[in-house]
Amino acid sequence: MKICFCARPNYDKLSSKLYLSIKTNFNSNLEATFITNDKLETKYIEDHINNAEVYEIASFFEKNWDEFTHDKLHFFEQEYNCSPIWKYIYTDRFLINYDYDYCVKTTVGLFMFFKQIFSSGGIDYYYDETIATLQSYIAYIVGKKHGVDYISQMTARGKDSTHHYFLNDPYEYNMNFNNEYKQLNYDENIVDIASEFLERFEETNFKPANMVFTGKRPSFKLNYFLLIGLWVKNRTNPKFNNKYSYMYYKGYKSILNPLLFYFRYKISQNLYQKPDYSKKYVYFPLHYQPEASTLVCAQKYEKQIFYIDSWAKSLPADTMLYIKEHYALLGHRELGFYKQLKKYPNVVLIDPWEDTFKLIKNSVAVTTLTGTAGWEAMLLRKPVFLGGNIFFDNAPGIIKVDDIFDNFLSKLEEWIQPTREEIIHYLCEYFSTIYEGQVYAASPNCYDEENIYKVAKSLIDQIERSEE
Repeated sequence: MKICFCARPNYDKLSSKLYLSIKTNFNSNLEATFITNDKLETKYIEDHINNAEVYEIASFFEKNWDEFTHDKLHFFEQEYNCSPIWKYIYTDRFLINYDYDYCVKTTVGLFMFFKQIFSSGGIDYYYDETIATLQSYIAYIVGKKHGVDYISQMTARGKDSTHHYFLNDPYEYNMNFNNEYKQLNYDENIVDIASEFLERFEETNFKPANMVFTGKRPSFKLNYFLLIGLWVKNRTNPKFNNKYSYMYYKGYKSILNPLLFYFRYKISQNLYQKPDYSKKYVYFPLHYQPEASTLVCAQKYEKQIFYIDSWAKSLPADTMLYIKEHYALLGHRELGFYKQLKKYPNVVLIDPWEDTFKLIKNSVAVTTLTGTAGWEAMLLRKPVFLGGNIFFDNAPGIIKVDDIFDNFLSKLEEWIQPTREEIIHYLCEYFSTIYEGQVYAASPNCYDEENIYKVAKSLIDQIERSEE
């Protein structure tokens, strides 16, 4: 067996540790190759893996840059049946900031790079994070044609810090989840686990594990002034001036973001309001951007103002739209976005520090593209209007909407509230398909020896199940 591991931060550390754990504890015959972006990432892998087989994107791009033409973009679009190709290019939070020629060359280069690796045969699996960049997306597309299966481990909602599930598509669907779960029976042990989880959730809302690292109230820090010096220093750093490494190219520009975000947040505070719970409202928590939850899983409404516009024009006279800013990295959104919201009289921008749980419980309905609030509202048996593709879109009470314009009332009238037992039955299947191990690669806890062992065992077990 041979696995091709993505090795960009933080996956350079995770991938190398998983490979070593699998080879040491479960399969001594495992072979691996690693995909890196630049020389620094390559050095990390070579320092941690003896005789590592490494394919570096930047060096490949530098060698072949002049061959990355528009004609070849059209060729690959046809060869891999991925027309229109721009649909995929626009899922990349880095690439969309560059000009046309650069986007074309980078896209062609990624096709050529992964075709060279995957078409040669010998690689069985491509291990990566959730598809959140064009690099990962093209690896997925090229791999499908050449028999290389994409596989990833995703934090399990509700048990973020201890469990994960597997996915093999761009939309974060749980690959082991049986959509015919309503016809299945579950043993008492799993029913007890599901029941206890739901009971605890109904009493106490719990935040996702990654909110330990984000979601903090912004405050001014003296070290913000150091960012200016860091910006000047990195302006000439070769890492950020290498055009052949698109994820880092001109990345020095984001160094001042913490300072920018702080001042944006201070200004935007004047626009937030307290919720009036005496009014009827639909609750829409904004998504942090840019990230895969919108760019990949809800591409049609990635520009969230488009989604809001449809909702504002579809609500009855007695119902407001309450919008709450995502409190991860407050200030990330341009102030012009909030000014656009002000143009909608039936839209209220809610203070991001208001209790999400209370907002969900008191709402007429919740709408989200792919967010956690939809999962939470589903557990509380509220109507959930879902505008994207995500792992819980097959749960009881979920209303999938491709276009909400002028459809809200009819959809709401058709909705039937699921029973608590139906939610528990859904959770039985969900908990049957999640596995021990923290896979949030930015968390230090992810790299505990015991945790790496669990994640590695889970990965090799999943591969063996897939090959049965």
